[in-house]
Order: sequence, then C-alpha cells, then structure tokens
Amino acid sequence: MPEPVVLDRVAFAWVAANGTKSWSFVEITDANGETVTVECQGLRTVDDRELIFAEFIERLRGVQITGDEEVERLLGLTREEGKANSRVVSALATAVVEFQCRYSGHSMTETLGGEPKERQLLYANLNRYLRDVKKSRTPVDFGEAAEGAAREGFTILKTDPFDEVRPTHTVDEIFEVASVSLERLAAMRSAAGDDVALQVDCHGAFNVETAIAIAPELERLGVTWFEDPVRHRDELEGLRTVAEQVNIPIAAGGDDYGEETFAELVQSGVKYTMQDVMRCGGVGVAARAGQAAARHGAQTSCHSPFGPLSNLASAHVHAATPNPHALEHALWENDWRADLIDPPEIVEDGHLVFPGGVGTGATINWKTLESVGGVRWTP
Repeated sequence: MPEPVVLDRVAFAWVAANGTKSWSFVEITDANGETVTVECQGLRTVDDRELIFAEFIERLRGVQITGDEEVERLLGLTREEGKANSRVVSALATAVVEFQCRYSGHSMTETLGGEPKERQLLYANLNRYLRDVKKSRTPVDFGEAAEGAAREGFTILKTDPFDEVRPTHTVDEIFEVASVSLERLAAMRSAAGDDVALQVDCHGAFNVETAIAIAPELERLGVTWFEDPVRHRDELEGLRTVAEQVNIPIAAGGDDYGEETFAELVQSGVKYTMQDVMRCGGVGVAARAGQAAARHGAQTSCHSPFGPLSNLASAHVHAATPNPHALEHALWENDWRADLIDPPEIVEDGHLVFPGGVGTGATINWKTLESVGGVRWTP
C-alpha cells in the first residue's frame, strides 16, 4: 500500500512561452513540508482557477490520499463536476503521484506500472511555431518548417493546415476551400522527403461527409494520422463513421476527461488516444487509459504541445504504456525552453532523453523562469 499523501497548501507560477501562449505551474506542499511542482493550464487566463485550487486544497487538507484515483471522490465531485474542473483535478492528481514517487524513491514510470527507459520518440508539432511565432502560414512557411524539423532529426511531423475549412462546408465546396491546405501539406512533403511521416490536426474542421471526401487526398500526400477530423465530444457516432470509412488512423482525446471516455473513443474506432495529463485526470488516468487502450489494439500518444515539465510527465506515461506512439513536442516557441527545468531538457535526434531520478526526474528552474519574465505568487 503506497504511503498516504496529505496536501497542505498551494502556490502558483506563470511564464509567457511566446507572444500568444503561456505555461502555468502549481507548487503543492504536503503536510511534511515537501513540495512538488506540476504543470497545469490556464492560470492568469481563467479568473477563478486559482481560487478553485485554493478551495480544493482546503477540502483535502488533513485528508489521507492513498491514490490519484481518489482525488475526485475525496473532493466530493461528481464525474461531470470533475470534468468541469478537469485542469485543477488533473494537477492535484498528478501531484499525488509525484509525492508517492518521492516517498518510495521510484521514478514516475515505475510508479505508473512501467519499466524505466532511456529515451522517448517524439513527433514535432509545428502548429504553435507557425501560428504564434512565425505568424505566417503560406505553403513556403510550412515547407521551411518541415525541412528544419527533419534536419533536427524528427521523423514525424504534425501541423494543422486547415485554416480555411469549417464544418459548415459541403462536399461540393471542400476541395476548393481546402486547396491551400493541401498545398501546405504538399510543401511539407516535398521539403521533408518521403521518409518523414506527416500527421494532421484538424481541430474538428470537417463534418462527417467532408472528412471522408478529403481523406484520399491526405492519403496521397502520405498522411498517417487524422486528428479530430470532426467534433466528437457530444456525438461519437460521427467519429465512428469517419473511422469506418477512411484508411488513415484516427487520433482523438486531447480535450477529454476520465478513463471511460478513452475506452469509448477506442470503441468508436480511434487508433491513437491522446490523453492530456493536464486535462484527462492526471498522469495516473493517462497511464491506465493507455494501458486499457493497448489491450484493444490502440496506441497512446499524449496531447502535449506545452512546456517541458508536462512533456516529461507525458513521456513517463508513454514509458508505462505498452506500444505507445511517438509523443508530441512543440518546436521553437522560445530559446530558453530546455533551461526552464532542472536538469535541462535534452532532445536528441527526435527523442526526449529521460533525466533519471525520482518522480519525473526534473523540476522548475526558478532562476530561469524569473529571468524570462515569469512570476510566482500565493493565493
């Protein structure tokens, strides 16, 4: 039986990752005075999230937590209430796992049921660089980004080229509307070469009919991953229909919460489940959902286009999951990302190197955070 965790207080940190996006962190201290830091989402952008953290810590103060899966229940939340507060619940649950690692002296991979590994294969997410840093999205820009990522050793690239596409477009309209999108992908294919796999994120831009219609064009360009082709969160049947009708494997789940939700995605034909450790319920939920998905032939590929601390936690989930796919990794948002954690993040030849040690093996480098304009505060 793991040693119980008793949470005591919380503090916050925030830093701008680029001109548009930011990374947030919570420092959680237990009753023994030991502190862990986990990455979360939305501090300083959602007005009441810090108050919710403080309220939830107050509810849990003095309560013995023997597992991350108990957090929602001990908070007195229904599943729908947990989902509505998924980012806070996920951060608290991940902190419980990190404390358990500290108490036992084990890595997060081991605590989640896996065997430690040296490296994790990554795929390069180019979305945020092109949208938030480059701020130019011509086919030439996409091609140059693909060439640069391939030159750095990435063999799998992902982007969302479908700026002009909406779910309201018809099959008769879709090829004209998506013509520039296909040019962007063609430029990536030409620049990166045939040995590099291309993945597309659609953010629900298509409807069932247009997703099925566009799929052969994506196949022709060698696309191997079709992420969120339709908006599935209220109706899985549409996603199931697309999965049955297209040859490209479907990826989904980056915004979903709870282990049973990912089981439903797999039952609907999803081949890549995208647990987000900052939203799905934490690293424990992500690992258990991935282990269950693997038993049904699906692969885990955590949604992780954020900072280095959540990326490392997601890598531990992959290491604890049978036959995972590559892990998402956002490129070129700033030039200090690697130094934001201690020890620094190491990415070599398209792989994330595990730092070893207890828990994730790393924590925030507060000196770096403050030197690039980050802030820390208590509620």
